[in-house]
Amino acid sequence: MKPADFFVIAVLLTAPTIAVAQSPPQRNPDISNKALITKSTPTINEDAFKNQSADAALHKLADDYYAWRNENYPVLSSDAGLHTWDDRLTDYSPAKITERAQRVRSLLDRVRAMKTDTWPKDARIDWILFRAQLENVDFENRVLKFEQTNPQVYVRECTDAIFSLLKKEYDTPRKRALAATARLKQMPALLKQGLSNLQKPVKLYAQLAVQ
Repeated sequence: MKPADFFVIAVLLTAPTIAVAQSPPQRNPDISNKALITKSTPTINEDAFKNQSADAALHKLADDYYAWRNENYPVLSSDAGLHTWDDRLTDYSPAKITERAQRVRSLLDRVRAMKTDTWPKDARIDWILFRAQLENVDFENRVLKFEQTNPQVYVRECTDAIFSLLKKEYDTPRKRALAATARLKQMPALLKQGLSNLQKPVKLYAQLAVQ
């Protein structure tokens, strides 16, 4: 083979390699922005927002109810450790008894009307517990009617009114003594109101009250 022929063959064999080596690297298109633009936006769950709103509404109703109950039953509040109204007794006038019963019934109707099928488990449990509390109070108001049948209501109001101020040193002796004195002064009127309310006293309740 002539040298010239050898040179031609060598050039032909190495040409593809050179071409590949010298060709610029292929650039993949940058579609990262396009991916962000075309990526589907997560669907907004309207039911979740509705559930949160309903749950918050339930808690608001409960908070308002407990605040109202605490103020309307000051002796019960003192006994539970809330001493905001330590100088008061519960108002057992017929008008006030009726007003409280109507308020509980109205609130219970609102709670029962709530649609809780899609609520989270914890929220449904809160709803069930709160409804049960209201149903208990409503049952006492409509059926048991303790203000009319149970003398212990008024006896316990008087005894707990003082004991709730003495059983724990939550404040100075002077302030607790002043609160107890204020309550003692209201007891004759309370007992007189109780005698007027007790239209159908139950014998067993009366015996327990005497004891």
